[in-house]
Amino acid sequence: MLTSNVLARSPLLANLPPESLTNLASTARRRSYRRGEVIFHQGDPGDSLHFLIDGRVKVVLDAETGEEAVIAILGPGDCFGELALIDGEPRSATVETLEAVQTMSLSRADFMTFIRSNPTAAERMLIVLASMVRRADETMADLVFLDLEGRLVKKLLELADAHGRDVDGAIEIELPMTQEDLAAMIGATRASVNKLLGWYEDRGAIQRRGRRIAIFDPDRLRRRIN
Repeated sequence: MLTSNVLARSPLLANLPPESLTNLASTARRRSYRRGEVIFHQGDPGDSLHFLIDGRVKVVLDAETGEEAVIAILGPGDCFGELALIDGEPRSATVETLEAVQTMSLSRADFMTFIRSNPTAAERMLIVLASMVRRADETMADLVFLDLEGRLVKKLLELADAHGRDVDGAIEIELPMTQEDLAAMIGATRASVNKLLGWYEDRGAIQRRGRRIAIFDPDRLRRRIN
């Protein structure tokens, strides 16, 4: 029953009949990964779809120059690997764990059989893909219209909304991310991100807590991009 509940949490399979999810879950495999482990690399064969049970991962685009861009942070209930699963092409991005992670893995053959026999699931797939395109468009707009400080502030607010919790009067982003990770999310260098974080920390708007960041004055950050 646990496995079908995991599937039901995913936007990709939300509101599908319980019996359909139970049948699909019977074909799934549970997998565990350590922090910092690569689940698959950009360019690998796209032969499985993963649903996150516990932990968080980052989705990374690798450039030939060796640079990388973090395009998404995913947590429990999210899924990844759907693009290559649909078209059979190699993986379009690398997925690496930010902490210990558990997933449910479905093979391409099993999932495509399920999609063909469940029109509602196919419709959900289209909605999820449309959301991915919209996020990509928004990211491109940020790179064009926001300066570096604006992009950093907006990303911190987004991360706080998606992964934050109230701790000691602040919103602490529960992601064990490095400044390199944060820089890769906004198309910046670690040095420039460190300088801006220090500026906001000196003014009491944020606080760095090891690999986590706490936001004490979200209104100040919002004013920077409004």
